[in-house]
Order: sequence, then structure tokens, then C-alpha cells
Amino acid sequence: MSTPPPTAPRVGIVIRTKDRPLFVPRALATVLAQTCTAWRVALVNDGGDAKALTAAIRAAGLQAPFDDGRMMRIDLPASIGRSDAFNRGVAALETEFVCCLDDDDSWDPAFLDSLLTLVDETQPLAPDLGGAAALVTAVREDIVTRGGQDTLVRLGEDQLPNSFRRTDFFLDPIAYATYRHDLYPVQWMLNRKAVQAVGGFPSAFNVMEDRAFMTRFLQRNRLAILDKPLAFHHRRVRRKGDTGRSVAMNTLDNPSYDWRLYSDLARIEVATPRDLAADAPLTAAAATDLVRAAAATVVKELNDETSALWHKINGESMALNARIEALEARLGAVDPMQPCEADPKSRVWSLWDSVGDLDIGYPLSSTAPFLERMRLSMAEDQQGLYLHASPAQRRLVLQIPQTRDFTALELSLAGLADAGGGLRCEVILGSQTGFLFQSALSLFVRDRLGRRSHVFDEPHVHSCPPGGTVRIDRMFLAPALDRCDAPKLSIILPRQAHDFRLSCHDLVVSRT
Repeated sequence: MSTPPPTAPRVGIVIRTKDRPLFVPRALATVLAQTCTAWRVALVNDGGDAKALTAAIRAAGLQAPFDDGRMMRIDLPASIGRSDAFNRGVAALETEFVCCLDDDDSWDPAFLDSLLTLVDETQPLAPDLGGAAALVTAVREDIVTRGGQDTLVRLGEDQLPNSFRRTDFFLDPIAYATYRHDLYPVQWMLNRKAVQAVGGFPSAFNVMEDRAFMTRFLQRNRLAILDKPLAFHHRRVRRKGDTGRSVAMNTLDNPSYDWRLYSDLARIEVATPRDLAADAPLTAAAATDLVRAAAATVVKELNDETSALWHKINGESMALNARIEALEARLGAVDPMQPCEADPKSRVWSLWDSVGDLDIGYPLSSTAPFLERMRLSMAEDQQGLYLHASPAQRRLVLQIPQTRDFTALELSLAGLADAGGGLRCEVILGSQTGFLFQSALSLFVRDRLGRRSHVFDEPHVHSCPPGGTVRIDRMFLAPALDRCDAPKLSIILPRQAHDFRLSCHDLVVSRT
């Protein structure tokens, strides 16, 4: 019979989940991998399928810590919301500190030990210290089905804004309130009583709850920042249609998040406290809150004005660069790059919507899709397949060491067309050296005997000029699209090319 470890638990870890059994084993495993053993876990199942969660835990061989008391399960019969699920877990723990580990995030094995050491060393110098946080790495991943099983596939790392990379020793409350210094819940470890003293996560918030909480927490407590990236915030690349809190929650730019409303609600009010009588003196605490709120509002306004000025300058710079590129193209007897023409209202998929606002770069595999719908199709996988995309430069580059007998960049068109409708695919490709290639509709069809075979429908040959770009405009009608349930646009690259670099400036799919 297992017995709990002798070390008294200093850190409580709340993991809240709901119908996401794919992620929970990874979260539990990252706790078990900690070099610190002085922890307890409260796994709060917020109204989700308890049997599915149990099956996932047992299948991963993680039932033992629940049996020996290191981990507890709180199965709620009905959902009480993300905020109260966290608060319920905090209340169930009797530890000095508490962490919020979302079910899809993870830690470095040294996370807990490192933060405990920082708190113990800093507390004598800062009596109002309320906890500590580590730096974070944003991990881009996807859910891939293999052999009927959903599997998490790591695709690379995302670049985070500078606000996540600051190295101030203490998190400044004004900087946090104005998004100049930011952090995710996976990064912090806080004094549990201090968390409860400010009310925990606000119940009315279903998103942005951690920001509303931390804004108030920082009014009373300091937070020390460890200059080490020991936390991992995981995001899925699938975004379109992710309007529910399903296994794809925490995707980038999730449209289910009413970001502006809750972002504003999370800030400190710039107003006299409502419970203060007109003739009553203003307390020192209330005055401090008002000063901080006013300072945060002023800084936010300055940020907004600076951002507007930056966008204006950036827009003018991009326009100037486009004119320079057009002039260089004319001087080189190459046509300037033409934009995609599809009406924005008819667009159903866009390369740059999938990339997002920041530069990205990561290794590729021919066995895993990327950017929602794209895939490299080749005879066999190989090392050195890389992707880099820059929204500012409007350029996505694929590096392929060897194209061999067949390599194609494919975009899944499944589910994009209306019933009985067609699709228009516009692609803008560029090259420094120039090359010939084909575009086609890729289909898997069955013959009269039921045998499944691959065909290219209406392949066209194109030429990308040296130092220039070529715009492809392909129309695929309903009869062709309906020949199979998984049609793809294929950009078939030159055979036997070495160290091949494909530059894609735009790719848009629209309904016709």
C-alpha cells in the first residue's frame, strides 16, 4: 500500500478541467516530474464527464497519486465556471502557496523548487511579498488523429510580446494593468491566504478572470519574477470555428473570448468608491487605489496614442516599401507583386489569418499538418524542413532540403465550399532564382471496383520568374470538389531540387 511522502506540502496546485481528458495526463505528469515533492494537487472537474476523465488517468498510469493522497479529485455535478472552479480548489488545499496549472499547460521540473527558493530568499527583504513567477515559453501545438487516437503534436514555439520577456525583479502593478508587463497563470506561485484575502478569481468572469484577479492582488502584494523560462503555455493552431470551450480551447485568437469587455472590467475603477459617503473622509487604502487607477488610465491612454502613431508610421513604411519593390521589379523587367482579388466577405480561409500578428518559425514534418490546413506531401519525411512566416513582410518561407521525386505543398479544402458551390484559390509565390511548378486539385477517388486511387484534376504549369512573383488563380467547381470528401489544392514543386526555398506571399480561398 502506497503512503504519502514525508515532506509536508508547501504548494497546492489547482488543475481545473472540463471534458478535456486528452490534456489532463500531461498536466499531472508535469507535476509528478517536479524536483520538489512538497506539493498537493486539487484536480477540479468542472461538471465534465467523470468516467472519461478516470479512464484517461488510468490509461496513462496516473491513478497512484490519487490513491496515496498526493492528488485529490473534486468532481462537480454541474459546471460552476472557470473562476469558481479555481476558487473551489484553493479552498480544498491547506498549503502555504497555491499555483494555477491549466490542464493544457506544463512546467519545467525545476519550476516549484526554483520559485520556493526565490520566495524564501526575498521574503525577509520584502515583507509584503505575495509570491513569485517564472518566465514563460509559448508552445504551438496541434491535435492530430493517428490510428483513431487524438495525439498532441508539438509544432514549435511562438514569439511572445516584449511584455512577457521583461526582467524586472518585481511585477509593477501599473505596468501589469496597462499590458506593459504580462504573465499567464501557469507562471505564478502565490501565497494561498493572500489569494483568498482578495477574493480569488472573480466569479462573474468566465474569461480574463486571472487578469482581473492579478490586478487586485498586486494592489496589496508584491510578486517577484525569476529570470528563467520554467513555464510553458500551450496553444493549438486551430482557430476558425473554435467558438466553444472544447478540446481546442486556448487556441490563438479564440473568437469565443469577449476580450474587450472583460479586459476593461479587469482594470481598477477610476471612480470614488461607491460605498463612500459624500461627507466621509477618503481612507488611505481607497486613495491608494484611486491613484493607481488614475496612473494606469493615463499610461494606457499614452500607450494607445503611441500605438496609433506606430501603426500610422508602419503603414506608411509598408506602402513605401511596396512602391520601392514595384520600382525594382520594373527595373528588373519583372512584374510587381499583385494582391489577391477575392472579396473579403467571400473569403473562407486566409494564410495570414492563420499565421496571426507575430512572426513564427518552427520545424515541419510531412506527417503533421500546420497552420490549420496545410501539409507538406512527400514520399518520405526528412530532417531540415523549416517554416518561417513574417506578417510584417507578408512572406512565408518553406525550406526543403530535397524535393526528390515528389513534393507538394497542399491545402485542405474540405468543408470550405457551400453545398453545390465552388471555390476560388489565389496564391502568390515568389523566388530569387525562378522555377517551374504545377497547381492542381488533388483528389482520392474510387474506381468502379471500389479501389481508391489518387488523381490530379486539371493540373496547370506555372513559371515563377527570377527575383519576382507569380499569382495563381484557380477555380474549382462543385462537380470536381464533390468527387471526394477531402479535396486539396496542391502546389507541386520541381523534382530533384536541393535546398529549395518556397516563398508564399499570400494564399486565400473564397467561395464562388
